[in-house]
Amino acid sequence: MRFKTLFSAIALFLLLAGAVMAYSQNYQEMINKYGPVPEAILEPPVAEVIASEKSSLMSKIFGGRALSRAEARTKACYAYQRVTMGAVEMYNMDNATMYKTLNFSDVADARGMLVTAKYVKSPMVMPEPSCHLRSYGDLSDSAVIYCDYHGCIPDEQQELRKAAGYTPKVRAAKTGDNTMLAVFVILGVLSVGVMIVLNNVLPKAPKS
Repeated sequence: MRFKTLFSAIALFLLLAGAVMAYSQNYQEMINKYGPVPEAILEPPVAEVIASEKSSLMSKIFGGRALSRAEARTKACYAYQRVTMGAVEMYNMDNATMYKTLNFSDVADARGMLVTAKYVKSPMVMPEPSCHLRSYGDLSDSAVIYCDYHGCIPDEQQELRKAAGYTPKVRAAKTGDNTMLAVFVILGVLSVGVMIVLNNVLPKAPKS
């Protein structure tokens, strides 16, 4: 009995390990099949906005703990990407003719195919006007959904960057923000100094 349980556990472990290996190798296969990874996946435009917000004066003052507006909208876009992928997978399970390339209007318009077929409950209202969902790869085989502005889900982005041998751009904190912070500190010190001087120079009101 113990031997049977141990054998089952080993078989399950090997199965899971094989699935993980296949999944991790899938991204390289995607690149081989479908060509270079889109720039919007490797280096989405929103990344620069998020970096700028994190290095801003307000972020320095409050410690950057709160989710920035750009980050919040990006997470909302990721959620729509997951919903879209789920809708496509359900469609391909139900239909003989496979859905291979995403047409954004199929999920964003009231008359879109995935909306009218009820694979999407209602037309998607994206978090930003610049959001436009696309697909890289073959949605009936292996593919990712991504946005022209927000890129794709971080785990998928990381794996595609690794498979493509892509190094993300280094985004240092902007010196302009540090200069502004220094100016505010200096102005604050000067204001206190001026108040002290005026308090000593100006005649005091006579005591009643």
